[in-house]
Amino acid sequence: MRKAFQHLYSGPVLRIRPFYLPGFECTPDHSVFASIGGGRVTKVEAQKLRVGDFLAVPLPKSGREDPLDIEKLLRSENQPSYRRGGDLQIVHGRVRRSAERGLGVPALLHITPRVARLFGYYCAEGSLAWAQRRPNSGSVWFSFGASEETRIREVEKILRDVFGVRPHRVQQKNRIAVIAPGAGLAKIFHRSCGDSSATKRVPDFILQSTNRRVLKAFLAGYLNGDGYVTKGKGGFVLGSTSVSPVLTYGVAQILLTLGDVPRVYRSHNDPHYEIEGRTVNRSDDYMMRLLVDEVEVTPQEIEWQASGARVVRRNGHLLIPIREISHVDYVGPVYNIEVDGDHSYTANFMAVANCQNADISQRRKVEGIEVEPQDVVRMTLEQGCQGLAYTYNQPTIFIEFARDIGMLARKAGLINIFVSNGYDTPETVAEMPKFLDCVTVDFKGSGETNFVRKYINIPNAEPIFQTLLDTRDTKKIHIEITDLIVPQVGDDLNAARKLSKWVYDNLGPDTPIHFLRFHPDYKMMEFPWTPVETLEKHCAVAKEEGLKYVYIGNVSGHRLENTYCPGCGAIAIKRYGFDITGWYLDKDNKCKQCGYRLAIFGRLERTAKENRFYSVLYHR
Repeated sequence: MRKAFQHLYSGPVLRIRPFYLPGFECTPDHSVFASIGGGRVTKVEAQKLRVGDFLAVPLPKSGREDPLDIEKLLRSENQPSYRRGGDLQIVHGRVRRSAERGLGVPALLHITPRVARLFGYYCAEGSLAWAQRRPNSGSVWFSFGASEETRIREVEKILRDVFGVRPHRVQQKNRIAVIAPGAGLAKIFHRSCGDSSATKRVPDFILQSTNRRVLKAFLAGYLNGDGYVTKGKGGFVLGSTSVSPVLTYGVAQILLTLGDVPRVYRSHNDPHYEIEGRTVNRSDDYMMRLLVDEVEVTPQEIEWQASGARVVRRNGHLLIPIREISHVDYVGPVYNIEVDGDHSYTANFMAVANCQNADISQRRKVEGIEVEPQDVVRMTLEQGCQGLAYTYNQPTIFIEFARDIGMLARKAGLINIFVSNGYDTPETVAEMPKFLDCVTVDFKGSGETNFVRKYINIPNAEPIFQTLLDTRDTKKIHIEITDLIVPQVGDDLNAARKLSKWVYDNLGPDTPIHFLRFHPDYKMMEFPWTPVETLEKHCAVAKEEGLKYVYIGNVSGHRLENTYCPGCGAIAIKRYGFDITGWYLDKDNKCKQCGYRLAIFGRLERTAKENRFYSVLYHR
């Protein structure tokens, strides 16, 4: 997830309940992926759905089954100081901390059915133990009934064969604990599965797998520990219960990937109950139940034949019929979520769509609150922000209002930034130095004439270039360039080279340029996502033309999100999406590696790691 926006909403909300799975609530105009009357899956406004239509549960596409990079996982572990035990070392394919005893753990872990089964056992029966004064004394515990000798031996053998550890047993009343020592091993399970009954989860590498043997092996381990089989009407019920909703939903997701649809429930329990004269707290239970005609569970595997369900399988989706739709009046916060990838996500397993600029621009109802310039400045200061960015809609449309806000903001010590299409009049540019500190000018398709004529409906991009020259000549406004690269029609490398050369010649080599990934939406659904390789080629062209600060946008985690030192090539500022995750400049914004002074203005604020999105609607 990249961003989450909260805003106040007053109006109807739909509660949509399918068969078998939990439903969700949304505003009537939110788009979901659905099949109307059994037709093809399309993006549909929720208010157009009817009982009997189908919600789409996406099935994962097959992909590579890469080994788990244990070294990377351990390096990313955020440890309290008392658990730091020296630097990580790799010796003979195994990774360990220098202060850790033993041989460590494999640097790469291949996710075989046996490994998956062990993680399933941990999610059901596992826990972690740490000694506060001994940084490398972690251990993984598996708890079994005294009569479960076959399962105990199975876990012990996997631990020895895969991780090379020597587990031992401890008798606990009518239970037996299998204990596997090693801080590295404990951290693997902690990062992958959580460390308490309330926070347990199915590991990501299991959820992302499409290997049926691996998925069924995980279920074998988990259901051997926390599962049950009961007699049902005309068959059996294969089920599990957990206080962790994430774990139960993860188990259900595995079954959906395998093509079977479980029932998922939440049992609302009394928060307190008495046991042996003591009052204890109790959490709600989250239950998964799969109706099966046949089932067989052994310590090594699980097999079942699911009973029939009202489900249609079509083109990479499971189509679940809608059972009930209700309307309620609602006043309160609602959320817009933006994610990486194809800008869709799942809500309780169902595919729904992002809210994007197209959604905002085409809304018939204008949402928000009326504010005066002084209100905007006050809210900005109260939240400890550095400044204001004026973005969608095009800020020069409301230039007088932006100027009034900006002049007050500047007096209050705030910075002002425009995100603009650059299609401005000289009169507008003349107003900008009164308050504006920075402008990012958005090109589309590198400003290539045929593209802007067809898709932006302007004769050419010359007025944008003139705006940039006029802005440059004020000598008061920092300029950055973004360029949306649209595949097939707006991705010409020669156009990108021409734009980059113009920027170098007219704005200087220190001017940042960002090549943005296009995603299909609204009236441009026929185009694919911009291939990352295409964006990388555009960056290479810009660097060849002499630009020093070249970036890729809308591809979270890509190395070209970072700022690199032009002097030595070291990472100067590390980023992930909109977040700064590393700052390697000194107090004068010089590279700590070579001393090169970067064209960076300002310092990293202490608020950089705080919540970046705040609803102004509660701040009247």
